[in-house]
Amino acid sequence: MSTRRIAFVEFTPSGGLFQFSAQLAGGMAAVGDEVHFYTGPDPELGAQHPGVRVHAVLPTWHPADTEPVGKVLKKVRRGLRAGQLALAWVKVLWLLVRLRPDAVIWSSWRFTMDAGGVLAVRRLLPKAALALVAHEPVPRVRSDTTKERHGRVLDPALTKAWQSIDAVFVLGEAAKAKAIERWAITCPVVVIPHGDEAALRGAGPLPSAAETDPVVLFFGAWTAYKGIDLLFDAVPAVKEKVPDARFVVAGSVLGVDGPGLTARAQALGVDARPGYVATEAIHGLFADARVVVTPYRRATQSGVVHLAYTFERPVVATAVGDIPSVVQDGVTGLLVTPDDPAALAEALVQVLADPALAGKLGAAGAAWLAEVASWPVVAQQVHDALETGLTARRR
Repeated sequence: MSTRRIAFVEFTPSGGLFQFSAQLAGGMAAVGDEVHFYTGPDPELGAQHPGVRVHAVLPTWHPADTEPVGKVLKKVRRGLRAGQLALAWVKVLWLLVRLRPDAVIWSSWRFTMDAGGVLAVRRLLPKAALALVAHEPVPRVRSDTTKERHGRVLDPALTKAWQSIDAVFVLGEAAKAKAIERWAITCPVVVIPHGDEAALRGAGPLPSAAETDPVVLFFGAWTAYKGIDLLFDAVPAVKEKVPDARFVVAGSVLGVDGPGLTARAQALGVDARPGYVATEAIHGLFADARVVVTPYRRATQSGVVHLAYTFERPVVATAVGDIPSVVQDGVTGLLVTPDDPAALAEALVQVLADPALAGKLGAAGAAWLAEVASWPVVAQQVHDALETGLTARRR
């Protein structure tokens, strides 16, 4: 197997996309590639393998940065961040020209500026393989993530960027179909597993799900499509059958009424923890939970499911997007129809009231993750696809 010089570009130095890229970079180094990881200041994860060189040199920001109050301040910050992103792209272009990598990998393009940057890389590095890990095959409106983002300039610019690359990696068949439909791409679109979240597990004791109290954990950003309101609708029915059940809802607030959801949580007796969750706090949240819930209205894939399996926790999930390919109903968790609080409550009660079942499902999820979705498996698939792209590019 040939060794290649791989560059990862991850503008945001924290959050789910960053964590995925950091762990994939470690996997790529483990299969023998020379890996350079370019990101913003103070990344929340360091190099996941001695062969990864982390360059925290881009003038970008963390998702956990404090949200400004007031329309004027928000507009000012938006302008400042646009400037930061422009400078970051200039620096990326300079760094990539100096490095001359065999391949460059991104995990997200959201703006017209991103499309322009990718096309510039294509021109400057004509023999390099360019790739995107498309966690979300289409850009979303930040204030309402149930809606796709469009624009007269944005759409054609992103289409050109997508059509200029050599490989697209997605996390499921539904995401693959969506990417091909939206961008009319002809390059290989490769479905890869998400990988585990071992970098977030920590070293503390981890009881079996069978040994925990009846705690339900919702983890991740509070966004419109993730169905926190549906979970809240299910709480009374769950507590009626499992009176000592507790609910914890933790994550950043993005594009929803955070104070309103927090007030409703308080009224229901739900432990609401709005705000970005630091990596060192993740272990405690999952170690205390008996079951993790993802009541999403839509999804491509969910890193939270893989995080739950990393902590040997079962998942109660809605059957949307590619989630049914990962949550095996009755084996690693339970699937319910979306927008159905009664069905959601019934499934949660089933796991909360049966600790042995919770332990069995959680152990099966961890075993599946180790067998099918480990980072060596993911990295080898990515390496092989990039090798194919390089061969075609250099003919």
